[in-house]
Amino acid sequence: MIRYKPNKTLVPLTPADMNEADFQWELDSTIITWDGGNGTSSAWHLVDGELHYFMLPNVRVPVTGYSMNGDVTTIGLNEMVYADVAAGRFAIGDNVWEQSKYPPETFVNSEERYGSEIHIFMLLCLLAALNAPENTPLTIVTSAPPGLVNSVAKTIKQNLRYGEAKDKSGTWTIQMSYDKKPRTFIIGKVIVVPEGVGAFSAYAYDANGNDVLIPSPDGRDDLLTGQVHIHDAGHGTYDTYVVRNGKLDAESMAFATDRDAGVLRQMIEPVMDYIRDQFAKAGETAPRMKPVQVDAWLRDWSLGKMKPTHARVKLNGRILDLQAIFELVSARYARYIIEEKLERSFQQGADTILLAGGGWVYVLPQILKQYPNKNILYSDMVPHLKGIPLWELNAYGALPMSASNKKVHKKVTR
Repeated sequence: MIRYKPNKTLVPLTPADMNEADFQWELDSTIITWDGGNGTSSAWHLVDGELHYFMLPNVRVPVTGYSMNGDVTTIGLNEMVYADVAAGRFAIGDNVWEQSKYPPETFVNSEERYGSEIHIFMLLCLLAALNAPENTPLTIVTSAPPGLVNSVAKTIKQNLRYGEAKDKSGTWTIQMSYDKKPRTFIIGKVIVVPEGVGAFSAYAYDANGNDVLIPSPDGRDDLLTGQVHIHDAGHGTYDTYVVRNGKLDAESMAFATDRDAGVLRQMIEPVMDYIRDQFAKAGETAPRMKPVQVDAWLRDWSLGKMKPTHARVKLNGRILDLQAIFELVSARYARYIIEEKLERSFQQGADTILLAGGGWVYVLPQILKQYPNKNILYSDMVPHLKGIPLWELNAYGALPMSASNKKVHKKVTR
């Protein structure tokens, strides 16, 4: 039986105040940071100085949960993890869309998804996977695209704190397929920040909220001072806005979110069009595909270091070699980002470009080659972020942000 367990990692860099006599971690395990993005949903918390996290593709499918009993001998079974909630029983995880007769639910690139039933469902699955504390109030720190955050923050807060009985108790139950009884989580406080703020905080603070200096190449300056442009290349949106000397430029938030510049529009949809065209040329019916399916292929390809063996998929009885189209859409996306995003930032006087989001996985080498002498920050070049993936910076970074707030203001939020 498949059972979700939290991924665990040590804090990348020892906090600056670790050796102080009165040292203590600012955050306990009830502070959960959550990035419920369009492509994946991810949550983190700190447990006795160790980082625990879990990520799921933002998809579910209705299932029956039918299985063979112990008296039946079989050739083996394809297993899945499913969760029972008030709305029904749903399978989660990669490739679950292949095991159900029902179409997958994704609900991406829509303002209405924030605070929706599926949005909350993914959070509950992550809380279960993290083994988050039960029957005690949790603080959820989450984010939304900067162009939408003003309009969706209230909905997210209200809906999470209502609880499944809508009695304003914040109480939710979920039973995973591997659990013998339901888990009960209580959402006590909800904090909503613009996407990118967590990423900036990941660079600016260590895991216990201490300021971190990121020196310029000549060692005379901190790369996080001056005009810092956040570039968050996500699944559904590409968000760009300005942090000036550690504070948001509110005016830059008004047009920060571009729904045509995320991985979905720039890479996934062109790959789907290419595959349909290949079947049409062969005189065959175009296969039914979902963006989440192609997204999984691209993620597997990137994890396989973009080698051809990781670009071969089987679809409707055919083996498809997608290496060429994967490389083509990656190159086009890199050129688009350079011309439409990065050049504009540098023309506006950006001192530093700060990268976050999974889209950079496909284009980072081209970007660094284009700008060898520019200040472009990504997680693996910063010692206190070593091992934290670019696509996790918003979720992870909300922990250092919360720790810094608690250290300075004695509470997670001002």
